[in-house]
Amino acid sequence: MKRLNRREFLRSAVLAVGGVFLSHQLLMVRAADEPFDIYLTFDDGPTSNKDFKSGPTDIVLQILKDKGVSATFFLHGRAINDWEGATLIRYLNDGHAIGNHLWRQGGNTVQDNPSWALMARQYLEAEVRIRQLLKQTDEAVYARYLAQPKLFRRPGGGNGLNDFLNPKNLRDIRYEPYVQPYKDQVDWLTGVYDYSGWHINGGESIPASIRPQNAEQERQFILNGGNGYYGVLDYLQPKRSVEADQGLIVLLHDADRDTYTMLPNLIADLRQLGANFRSLPRPGDQPNTKTVGIGYAPTVTP
Repeated sequence: MKRLNRREFLRSAVLAVGGVFLSHQLLMVRAADEPFDIYLTFDDGPTSNKDFKSGPTDIVLQILKDKGVSATFFLHGRAINDWEGATLIRYLNDGHAIGNHLWRQGGNTVQDNPSWALMARQYLEAEVRIRQLLKQTDEAVYARYLAQPKLFRRPGGGNGLNDFLNPKNLRDIRYEPYVQPYKDQVDWLTGVYDYSGWHINGGESIPASIRPQNAEQERQFILNGGNGYYGVLDYLQPKRSVEADQGLIVLLHDADRDTYTMLPNLIADLRQLGANFRSLPRPGDQPNTKTVGIGYAPTVTP
């Protein structure tokens, strides 16, 4: 009989569960002696309902609260309805971090090649929206938001520091005609952590031909990867990676039904692997510099 190595054993254990979270001790191999930090991030929200219970974001927030998990939510300015100040407050009161995902999705990817001025303006537009609603809803929580590190993710992702956050370009941005309506807010572009990259893609935004087709497939995809994408286990086995030591970032979308359906089981799986759930920024990262690229291969030291 072929002897499975540790990596193969873990993969087989994950695949054998068939949608039930791992209550057996099959994945406890790592939990006792090698914990690692993981950062669940949710893009494109908020998508809450006026009852603050039944919308996708509401469901995700309740799951995270029930499981005692911190996460990070990257918000589009145009997605924030006038009545969603309470949702913004809940993010922060529940221990999550809010990140800026520009005013909108379309036209802002690397492939779209927008100008620095356009991205800077959209960042500031979204930031004004977030700050105004927080202040109108709860000034004490608004003050806490101002004190937290500022976070950014580019729509579609990116492998380097975005030019409008590069300190050497700040003076040019200040005098761009398109940014002039927000000239008094340009200093908000300093002290911003650029998390346009991630280690693990949840699969909701990859090409349809290889995208997970249901909640269980998405859970397996996050754990095991596939089709050229890395999963959590790739960074833990057969040897622990540098990225696991620094903290693994997972890209998700809270509006996706499969995501919030599989989320409780995924949290249980990750805990059994030794994960500690954190909100960004990671301790070793610095603002206005590159932090992490998109889905780079695990780095293992000898």
